[in-house]
Amino acid sequence: MLGLALGGLLRKKGRNTLTMLGVFIGVFALTMIISLGQGLMAVITGTVSGDDNLRQISLLPGFGIKQNDKPEEIVIEGDMSERRRERLRRAAIARSQLRQTSSGQSLRLTEDSLDELRKLEHVQSIKPLILRRYQVDFEGHHSDGTQTFGIDYARRHPESRVIAGRYPSSNDAEEVLVHEYLLYTWGYVTEEQAAGVVGKTLVISSVKGAGEDNPMSMPEMSPQDLQTLFRDLKLSEAELAAVATLSKRLPEILAKLRGGEQRRGVAIKRELKIVGVLREPEAGDRFNLLEDGQSTQADLFFAEGLADRLLREAAGDGDVVYQRALVMVDDPSHAEAVEQKLRDKGYTAFSVATVLKRLESSLTVVTVILSFLTGIALIVATLGIVNTMITSVIERTREIGVWKAVGATNTQVQIVFLIESALIGLCGGLLGLGVAALAMLPGDIIARNLIAQRTSFPYEGAVFILPLWLQVTGPVLGTLVAILAAIYPARRASRVDPVTALRHD
Repeated sequence: MLGLALGGLLRKKGRNTLTMLGVFIGVFALTMIISLGQGLMAVITGTVSGDDNLRQISLLPGFGIKQNDKPEEIVIEGDMSERRRERLRRAAIARSQLRQTSSGQSLRLTEDSLDELRKLEHVQSIKPLILRRYQVDFEGHHSDGTQTFGIDYARRHPESRVIAGRYPSSNDAEEVLVHEYLLYTWGYVTEEQAAGVVGKTLVISSVKGAGEDNPMSMPEMSPQDLQTLFRDLKLSEAELAAVATLSKRLPEILAKLRGGEQRRGVAIKRELKIVGVLREPEAGDRFNLLEDGQSTQADLFFAEGLADRLLREAAGDGDVVYQRALVMVDDPSHAEAVEQKLRDKGYTAFSVATVLKRLESSLTVVTVILSFLTGIALIVATLGIVNTMITSVIERTREIGVWKAVGATNTQVQIVFLIESALIGLCGGLLGLGVAALAMLPGDIIARNLIAQRTSFPYEGAVFILPLWLQVTGPVLGTLVAILAAIYPARRASRVDPVTALRHD
């Protein structure tokens, strides 16, 4: 029967090859999409799963609004129409999932608030992430608003990225690491030129306006100046005098309205010794998503002890307020629960664990949808196989009659045609799998280049992953589709009457 099937296929090589191409296209596309989905999942999990990423939560100030990320639990009660109930439920979901912004914060990250949050169950530690902007002056070069970042001195996390000089000598040392990109913008192009700045001194100072009185204060103005400014209002002399007095005492009045004395920040200026040059992260470096992710735009790095001291000096007699903090839980399984507790208290919080879970779910859904659409190619291939096999049955009616005349049973006739179809599907599936595996080689190179061009995080792993189960699934799926498509033509062939078939021209 196998010999008869092979003979039938070789007799119509062109037609059967075109039929096989339908299976090839379907298996090729399906294999590429699923392997890409597997690869992207590995990229995401491989990037964020190590270095305690799954135990960390990013904490930011908030509005004091309790958030609910489980809309399915929201229930609208009361006697009302279903249409109104659905409207109110959508409104409740929209408000419970409202994302917070950095403006109008009612909950700040102060030492007292962080101490209180450290008492939460499963919270192992909370440390502020200190990011500030300073003016920088170095050998005639000036930069306004240069981003700085306080590194965790004890963990020595970025030490492997120091390409010239050394790591800071202590947590409070007035020493700084300079990013190679800042030096490049200053004209230090070669590695030798960049290394030459080690041992020299740069000056950081508060950005323009920092350390001044409350920004709501007004400059002192003479009556003539006020007359020019408010010419359209046609103020009287008495009114102009009142405005002048008010402008002088506005900070005092605002402080009284806030219930306390007006607090002032302090403008700082500090000379720091350059002890090392820090390079941009490369593929293979340890990467902490929340911590390193915050420092991607930083050009100056000094130890957290010095960063905290500068922050306190700049605050003057005011409260020390942090922009964000890093929460570490005792186990990755508790990250989501602690994140929700922080949100319930009104802070803005997100963890790598919950983000990863949502990304994985979204990626799975997209992969399934694309695989379903790709399956249309297999459906088209199925119709092609049905057409090919029916045509083959019609053309070989006399041959089928001869088989039956010499003793072939209906089952054996069916098996011959099912084998023919299975061989078409198997060859198409193997070809699709093979071409897909070859296409993944340049595909990985292209994908890694795109990642490198569009993100600041280099990646060297495979973007297309072809697991063993997928290697087996492609050819098996192609074979099964072909067999299912051949069932009707095979049954039709088995019902051919041998007497009628022998008379067939």
